[in-house]
Amino acid sequence: MRGDPIPELSVVIVSYRCAYLLHQCLESLEHNRNDVDMHVEVIDNDSGDGTIEVVNQFPWVTATPLAENVGFGRANNLGIDRARGRAVLLLNPDTVVPPGSLRACLDELWRQPDVGLMTARLVDREGRLDRRCKRGFPTLWSSVCYFTGLDQRLTSRRAQRYTVGWLPDTQAGDVESVCGAFMLMRGDALGEVGGFDEQFFMYAEDIDLSLRFLEAHWRVYYWPGVDVVHVGAGSNVDGQRPPMANAAYFRTMAPFVRKHRPGWRGQLLGAVIWAAAECILAASKVFGGLRGTPGAARQ
Repeated sequence: MRGDPIPELSVVIVSYRCAYLLHQCLESLEHNRNDVDMHVEVIDNDSGDGTIEVVNQFPWVTATPLAENVGFGRANNLGIDRARGRAVLLLNPDTVVPPGSLRACLDELWRQPDVGLMTARLVDREGRLDRRCKRGFPTLWSSVCYFTGLDQRLTSRRAQRYTVGWLPDTQAGDVESVCGAFMLMRGDALGEVGGFDEQFFMYAEDIDLSLRFLEAHWRVYYWPGVDVVHVGAGSNVDGQRPPMANAAYFRTMAPFVRKHRPGWRGQLLGAVIWAAAECILAASKVFGGLRGTPGAARQ
């Protein structure tokens, strides 16, 4: 509201059918409130699973229920429009942020005035690295290497580009892209760059936004000073299995490539990527069938 004090941090969480995980996420944020002045907004993509009731257990959190699933990017943009903080954190509902982590990340962000977007080291519940937390531009070859595991066998940068495999996960450094599960941005930089491109319903919108920060001459930064737990696939529908998620990824990457690789080469590569998605879907139906459709949140 006009006239309200400006918080240091605005947190935007888009939720879809993951009320239990969201509860854990908000509990973890509560343990960070002692050292960070934050405003938290949950945008619910018509989950129908009691998400709003969960949010109401945290009176310091604002809930915005939507009448339909409008997608990850568009829902986040609604939250971004309401963000008032000097910094804005886009956070997945299937994350757990340890106490003191937000304070440490903000201190690091303010320490480097040319960093517009940064992320922490993301790990699963067992502490294993989520390799998607630091990424490069997803070429067709690097994407194939990532999904097949070849990037962990091949040493070339072309093969390892998607996960910036040459940058140790314990070493801070500039990257081309970060994961949408934890995107911490300067408010003024975000205002300059703008929010997500809403043509991407799910997947690729975080890479697209990262590249736009770079185009605006802001640094995109991976900082392993804290570990944030990212359960992963928290908002996939009906236990969506990997083939469906992989197909959704490639379907989204086709328009992404056409956007960032203009000309006939980009058009051709986009067509190849789209064909790969259709092959994955066809193979999945033959070897076991699929249920559900992609959800609004990802990863």
